[in-house]
Amino acid sequence: MATELVVKKRRPINKKEARFIKEGILDSHNLDMPIEAGKYEIGKTEDFNILISKGNVIALIGDDWVHMTVRGLLVNSVENGWVQVDMGAVPFVCNGANTMSAGINDVSPEIIKGQHVWIREENHHKPLAIGMALMDAKEMLTSEKGKAIKSLHYIGDKIWNYGIKD
Repeated sequence: MATELVVKKRRPINKKEARFIKEGILDSHNLDMPIEAGKYEIGKTEDFNILISKGNVIALIGDDWVHMTVRGLLVNSVENGWVQVDMGAVPFVCNGANTMSAGINDVSPEIIKGQHVWIREENHHKPLAIGMALMDAKEMLTSEKGKAIKSLHYIGDKIWNYGIKD
C-alpha cells in the first residue's frame, strides 16, 4: 500500500486562488468548473499543492499550472489532453510506471512535450493516471520505444487514497 499523503496547512481557498484554479482548469481541460472561495480547500504537500473537495483530492496545483486528479477526471467529463493505452499497459500504469510509447494506441492531437496529460484505457476511456508528456502527440504514436509520459499520480497511490478511511 502507498504511504500516506502528508498535507500541511490545509485551509479554505481565497478568491485569488479560486480564480487561478478556475482559469487553470479551463486552460488544461477546457472545463468551466464553478470554483468558489470557501467551498474548496487547498493543502500543501511535499511536491505540489492540492485542491480538496468533500475530503477528496480533485486537482494538483503547481506554480503555473492546475491539473485534475484521477478522481477529479472521474467526476468531470474532460475531452482533451488524454493519452490512450492498450490493455497490456494498464497494470503497469496503475502501479505507477512511466508510460512507454509502445503501449500507446491513440492520443489527443493537441498534446505537446512538457504538457500535463491524463492516461485512459482503451475500452471504457476511464482515467488511470496523470503524467507529464515527454514527447509530442505525433511522436507518441509513431515511436516504437522509449518513455512517452512521466507518471505523477495514478489509481491507488497516496493522492488517490487521501481521505479514505479503512
